[in-house]
Amino acid sequence: MNHVQIYYFAIIVAAGIGLLVSIQVIHKRALKKRKAVIDRLKNSETIDTATPLDRPLRSFKNRAKAGVTNRFSIFRRVATFLAFITLLIAVSFPFIDQLPQAFISILVGSAAIITGMAAKPFIDNFLSGIAITASKMLNIGDTILINEQYGTIEDISSTHTIIKLWDWRRLVIPNSTMINMEFVNYTLNDKWQWAHVEFFVSYDSDLDLVKKIAQDAALSSDKRMGIEEPTFWIMETSRDSIKCWLATWATSPIDAWELKVEIRTSLVIGLKKAGIKTHINYHSVENTLHPTGAEMQV
Repeated sequence: MNHVQIYYFAIIVAAGIGLLVSIQVIHKRALKKRKAVIDRLKNSETIDTATPLDRPLRSFKNRAKAGVTNRFSIFRRVATFLAFITLLIAVSFPFIDQLPQAFISILVGSAAIITGMAAKPFIDNFLSGIAITASKMLNIGDTILINEQYGTIEDISSTHTIIKLWDWRRLVIPNSTMINMEFVNYTLNDKWQWAHVEFFVSYDSDLDLVKKIAQDAALSSDKRMGIEEPTFWIMETSRDSIKCWLATWATSPIDAWELKVEIRTSLVIGLKKAGIKTHINYHSVENTLHPTGAEMQV
């Protein structure tokens, strides 16, 4: 072995050690950062409700931290393995020309085919899990709406994502499918939400009174964020009715869900007390239930 080969091997070994140390440092920093995000979570459900668990938030955080630790450990082991293989190839590179080319081609081709056929689903999900983690488009604790399913991200493993739905069912989606799906993330950048409620009134309604009843319904809820007055809009004037919207701020998706429920309840009660007709087909229903004299004769 000449001096050039000795220097080459020394450089490769030093680079390999530096790469392994870098993997460890990056792993520890990323894991610490993700655990800090989990520690800052204030809720683990999409709806504020009592649960059979004594301390549901603490249980959620413990499971989330365990899942994050396991996922990042797998990423670290895979990165270490790839670094080792790269180092091994680099060390053996000067001796490759001494091996038969046909043997090398057969060996590499066979390994690629066997690995591709046996591990394709796992590799697809694993790489998609890395992409989801690196892009930060989804984090544990995020509230999302996907395929009309409303829930909280409970875990993102190396192969699949678990979503705890509002009724405590679990929706499990492979990462390779998850990364290609469209979804709404209510807590990607912040947790505030401009919650709106849609309702209908008939054309003979007093719109000033409707507006007051709607705004009072929002003001009566303690889930409302008091940064501005509730906003009332007339969104559409169809043939049968007037479509109205009421919008107001909530501090989180959980409060927004509760706020909209309370607003709808107060609206129904308030509009009924005021005698305001709300059915979208009120006139046709009224004629069917109370036919005129001519209709009765027919």
